[in-house]
Amino acid sequence: MLSSFFSKSKPINYVVVALYMFLLYGIAHYKKGIVLESKEIFLLIIGLAFYILPMLLLNFILQRNDITEKGSYTILIYGFLTGVLPHALTDINVLLASGFILVGFRNVIRLRNEKEIKAKILNASLCIGLASLAYFWSIAFIVLVYVGVLYFDSKNYRNWIIPIIGVLTIYLFANCFTLLFYDSFYNYSEYLDVASLSFQNYLVKDQLFSLGTLSICILFFLALYLIKYSRKAANIKPVLRLIIAYLVIAVGIAVIAPAKNTSEVFFLCIPLAIMGTTYLEMNYNMLAKEINIWVFLLIPFTMLLF
Repeated sequence: MLSSFFSKSKPINYVVVALYMFLLYGIAHYKKGIVLESKEIFLLIIGLAFYILPMLLLNFILQRNDITEKGSYTILIYGFLTGVLPHALTDINVLLASGFILVGFRNVIRLRNEKEIKAKILNASLCIGLASLAYFWSIAFIVLVYVGVLYFDSKNYRNWIIPIIGVLTIYLFANCFTLLFYDSFYNYSEYLDVASLSFQNYLVKDQLFSLGTLSICILFFLALYLIKYSRKAANIKPVLRLIIAYLVIAVGIAVIAPAKNTSEVFFLCIPLAIMGTTYLEMNYNMLAKEINIWVFLLIPFTMLLF
């Protein structure tokens, strides 16, 4: 049974989920149209790497920090959530940004062990800065670094300055790169994105389906997550608050992003996958759980194939 299979965390589980995600990625690009040129193929490979590798890192982060049980429910839900966002799967900038944000998130969580605090804050800030070069509004995740500082080491004033230094360092290196290879400063007019509160682009059938699915998941998974939150140990609660902050920031980006084609919603997938794991880890009717998993697996294909 699938529920039994995904309750384990073995190499075969990762392989199966990776193949599932690879299939979703391939279908999304096939529908968009694949150009068989060396540059496009290279970008396809990079995009695939930044799509699948974060899945492995996500499971590692959660199990290393005892946020979820030892299983592969999280990566299953991550595959499902990302699969209902085909526009994001074909947007390499969003995939790059999401990957860097996850690495930054890992550094923020690691602040809880109270070792090398400043280095971890800097690493997280550098990752957010890199993410913002790929997708500007991901710079909002610098707030997540400050939330981590607030929870784990707020008394040292230097910790509040380091994130700014980290982001500015990335912009400095961006200027050095463009000066070296293009003999010009980094073009900030192309980098900056204006905020937009127009949602007209969402009034398309496939985008409404994606948003509807994610909206249901947000309401359901978040409600269960908050119920379970009160039962968690005190030492893990700051990390759980970070996950909620991650979700809130991702929702904020989705609201103000200028080009609303559902790719901006991709940042919701990681916190939602973590929260959704709470649901599958609950003890309830096995048949119902089996049906839920099949629904999770098949919904993306209804989006991609019909």
